[in-house]
Amino acid sequence: MAFPRASILLLTLGVGGCRSCKNEHPYVPYAISDDGGAQAQPSAAQTASAAPGADGGAFSEEPAERAPQGAREWTFGGVRVSAPVGHSFELGVARDLDGDGALDVAAIVRETERPASAGTLVFYKGSPRGVAEPITPIKTGPLPVDGACTPTRRLAVVGRHSVLLELGAKCPSAPVHEPSRFIAVVAFAPQPRVHFSASVVDPPGAPSLLVEADGSDRDADGIDDVAVRVALEGGGAPLEPLLRTSATLVWFDRPAGMSRQEGEPDAALRGLAAAAASLAARAKDAHQVAPKVRAVRAVYDALCAEGGSPRLQRVSADLPLSCGVSRALEEAGLAEVRAFATLGAPIQASAALVRAQLAPATKTASRTHDAETWILQVSPPALATAFRQVAAVPMIERAREPSWGALAFEPGGALLVRTAVGVVRVDPETGDEADARDVAPWSMAVVSPDGASRFVAAYNACDGSALHATIAPTADGQIRDVVLPIAPPPGARCVGGKGDAASAVALAWGPSGLEAIVGGVPVLVSAAERASLLQSPLSQPVSLGSPRAPGGKLLVLPTPLGLIVEGAKSRTLRARELDGAYGELRDCTVSDDGRRAACVRAGHAWVGVWP
Repeated sequence: MAFPRASILLLTLGVGGCRSCKNEHPYVPYAISDDGGAQAQPSAAQTASAAPGADGGAFSEEPAERAPQGAREWTFGGVRVSAPVGHSFELGVARDLDGDGALDVAAIVRETERPASAGTLVFYKGSPRGVAEPITPIKTGPLPVDGACTPTRRLAVVGRHSVLLELGAKCPSAPVHEPSRFIAVVAFAPQPRVHFSASVVDPPGAPSLLVEADGSDRDADGIDDVAVRVALEGGGAPLEPLLRTSATLVWFDRPAGMSRQEGEPDAALRGLAAAAASLAARAKDAHQVAPKVRAVRAVYDALCAEGGSPRLQRVSADLPLSCGVSRALEEAGLAEVRAFATLGAPIQASAALVRAQLAPATKTASRTHDAETWILQVSPPALATAFRQVAAVPMIERAREPSWGALAFEPGGALLVRTAVGVVRVDPETGDEADARDVAPWSMAVVSPDGASRFVAAYNACDGSALHATIAPTADGQIRDVVLPIAPPPGARCVGGKGDAASAVALAWGPSGLEAIVGGVPVLVSAAERASLLQSPLSQPVSLGSPRAPGGKLLVLPTPLGLIVEGAKSRTLRARELDGAYGELRDCTVSDDGRRAACVRAGHAWVGVWP
């Protein structure tokens, strides 16, 4: 048995590798004409580069000019301006922003006595007599002002009458759920108004969230509209870094207000999902699919309220952006199902199918049938020739923490049932039961080989980053938290302050560490408590109550399709008595020959025999 190799080779998704786009496509400057209008003065090269790209805009920007250090008076672009009392200039642009033929100034100012303050956008309206007193066209909302934080400020012209503003701070201990940046696109013609704004959350270790804006007049009505391209890239261990992956949102400036273009970001993400699906059926390419699918989910989660941990906050009416149900999430998830099936990992394929159709993903009956077919092609179904309830009552671990099960097979094929008073031996063929006085009752706690540590939980911290595992001492000592290389499930939402429990099944714990399946993904927590994806089961001793066969070469887990036994020749075990009830099974285990399997259902042990 081998789990598919985690992909280290990641391909660019969406608009990738565009770190220097703004230099390759400079913003076309506008000059004041004799008749007072604004006319473009592009070069031939600029004319070519300014053509809309795949997502409808050049996404170029004209960076603002930096003010002299501590300047309270500033002359640039032929305009002299004074900062508000108690403030000094940081960045500024001088141009006809409101279209009346006079030079205006938009600038970022900060409190002179508080260098760590993020800053404020101010606007000086121009006229033939000079500039008016500054106004503040937008409120930024709360931002970090800790002296240990480094302010980040960005101002650029992104349209004929529009600027992009970014204010924030980089802090040594970034808040997990609190915004650290504010981003806005402000238009000034005929009056200053906000086209787009959002607060941005930057959890520690999460991929960098980059924002580009384009203020082109997309509907040719003479008024700037706005497109916002949000890209994710990078991220900290233990997850593999994302290569740049992006989606674009567009709003049109209408008389009734800003009107968002329908269909995005799902349309862009469906394109990325289709690219992943094109690789899923080829064994040489299937390992590239999982990181692509993770990228699709990461962008959706970062943008959309339905993702559970949106990083864009206060987008509309002080709420995150609502994107609705997503066909892209389903299609991306189904590509992952097919890839795991192609790689001969039906258990992971089945777990991927469950993830693929979790809300907010759509759930399409015909596509579900397709996915089930892919899984059953690599794990053919088999019907039990005998299936019965065992009289011995298994001891059930009621706690939510991971535990060993109450059932185990012996190498000879007999089933052991751990009861409250001892162990019972069952013959799966005849159903005969007898006390197994030669077998000591086993502990159900998942404990390290030295007995010092216990696996007590796996959970989603709801920081949009990764799942965690909790390792606790069995005596005195400190509880340890291990970050796992597993992204949270789509649409996960925390209802409490401590995160949500994640599904966890322990496989083995030996000298090499703890082997487990968390959230449907095989993982290894080493003896040094560093987590990595589990490429294939290790040759560690099999604990009684494990879902592995006594010899360690087979693994069984209940799935909606049946009991999938994964090994050299995988198959899906079914029984008429279990039709529609596979989701109720727990504590499953399998014999070395794969012909016998047992599970607990509704407080009773059941055992079956298959051809």
